[in-house]
Amino acid sequence: VYFGDLHVHTSLSFDSYLFGNRNGLDDAYRFANGLDLSIKTGEPVRLSRPLDFVAITDHAESFAIPTVCQSESPTEAQREFCEEFENPSIFFFQELRRSGIKRPPQRNQRLCPDDAACLPAENTTWAMIKETADKYYRPGEFTTFLAYEYSPVLPESGKVHRNVIFRNSQAPDHAVSAYDAETVLDLWRSLERDCREPCEALTIPHNMNKMWGIAYSGLTIDGAPYSGDDWALRGRSEPIAEIFQVKGASECGLGAGAVDEECNFEQPIPACEDNETLACTSSNSFAREGLKKGLRLAAELGFNPLRFGFVAATDTHNGNPGDTEEWDFRGASGLFNSPAKRRLAAPKGSFKSSIERNPGGLAVIWAEENTREALFDAMKRRETYATSGTRIKLRFFAGENLPKDLDKRADAVATAYNVGTPMGSTLPETTTHMRLYVSALRDPFSAPLQRLQIIKGWLEDGKAMETVTDIACGDGFEPVSGRCPDNGARVDLSNCAYSEETGAAEISLVWEDKKFDPGQTAFYYARVLENPTCRWSTWDALRTGMQPRDDVPAIIQERAWSSAIWF
Repeated sequence: VYFGDLHVHTSLSFDSYLFGNRNGLDDAYRFANGLDLSIKTGEPVRLSRPLDFVAITDHAESFAIPTVCQSESPTEAQREFCEEFENPSIFFFQELRRSGIKRPPQRNQRLCPDDAACLPAENTTWAMIKETADKYYRPGEFTTFLAYEYSPVLPESGKVHRNVIFRNSQAPDHAVSAYDAETVLDLWRSLERDCREPCEALTIPHNMNKMWGIAYSGLTIDGAPYSGDDWALRGRSEPIAEIFQVKGASECGLGAGAVDEECNFEQPIPACEDNETLACTSSNSFAREGLKKGLRLAAELGFNPLRFGFVAATDTHNGNPGDTEEWDFRGASGLFNSPAKRRLAAPKGSFKSSIERNPGGLAVIWAEENTREALFDAMKRRETYATSGTRIKLRFFAGENLPKDLDKRADAVATAYNVGTPMGSTLPETTTHMRLYVSALRDPFSAPLQRLQIIKGWLEDGKAMETVTDIACGDGFEPVSGRCPDNGARVDLSNCAYSEETGAAEISLVWEDKKFDPGQTAFYYARVLENPTCRWSTWDALRTGMQPRDDVPAIIQERAWSSAIWF
């Protein structure tokens, strides 16, 4: 199992630079390997454990800036732009961002009087990114992916962004940005046209919770409906989705199509009221609804274009990949989220506020070895999962021939691969009954495990349904009506000590779906919850002597989500 971060910004991203971050590519790669770093205000950051892999995903729309601003003979307009860009500024950031909302978006005219003036500069930066990723790649020890972010924007700080990850360094000479591809369909078409063997790429959507209902609506950013060919293109291009990061959770939303209380986790954006479409979440904003939409599309189209796996990430803009522990959170936006008193004091809902945000999560991959090829292939087959920041080890298999006592066998994993199918896969149509093998191992740096859950979605008479069931409790209790009883785990808010005497170091079992119907299409995924621990904002309040904010939870439950298995 390999832990990493597939969504990281350095000073090459225009927003990161304007937030005051000056940590570049080399700093980020060294940090991922366990070395110390500090952010602009001097706050130190360090990983408790190095990462196994990382993808630096700077905004491709920014790539002209460092090359132009470091050139020996800029024009007067370019020189003025670069001088203004040098000073951290929310106002300049908002000005640049607003210009991207125009359809179609255009390169900044002061920096680039025409596209031809900036394309060579963009390509120079992209070539440097390739070279640096290759420099830090150590096959078998530490994997770096060549990557970038495609970042079209919506009103009210919405986004329909994708991270583009390449299997190797044989990528096109130009990174396609929102200036080149008006919609994500155009991005996917460009990648299929220009990235041919040995080049291979995939895309990862993030912050579906901020796509204002577009994420799984079947509409482009400009409101055009997907055709069947468009859905097929999406299915080929996007095998995984980022369901958790600093801007919140995109698994499911309480009040936005989901009813289980665990969906009320790091939800910074309210559910839409009647006729609302901007700055709110609807069911189409969440991955679980996307999986259900896939079942409906399979019935209509004859194939499921929304069979995607789960990952998480930080989306840090400080150049510190994988820095996800609550007690060590330093904000994600440079000067505007640091130091601690500033993080705690900004009014909720303001641009500078970090109180609604969180440290982000980790992408986890099961693969044969720690190399670009093996990890990329695992992402393509969706043998991945997401965590909210801790390093829970999670296994998930399904199959009618899984032995009932598999969880007690020494060869459980080998047997599960031989007679079942792992997370991210599809079961054969001949399956007559459903057995699931789930195994979760505690992160020794975090709290014990409290419960295991199975989320099931299925199609019944054309309608997509869902259930959430607790299948195992960490204290040996039996679930009652599909829910574990309260295990008494508590947090001492005077020092953030959490319960060690309750919960489990490991939970594993074989569970059979007694309501399985071979005549219905379905998906299943696992979710494991830890005992409660302190949220980062409570840690900051303790260290600064301030009162914890009463408009955010004092405690959280860290968790992991497996990718689904389909029938």
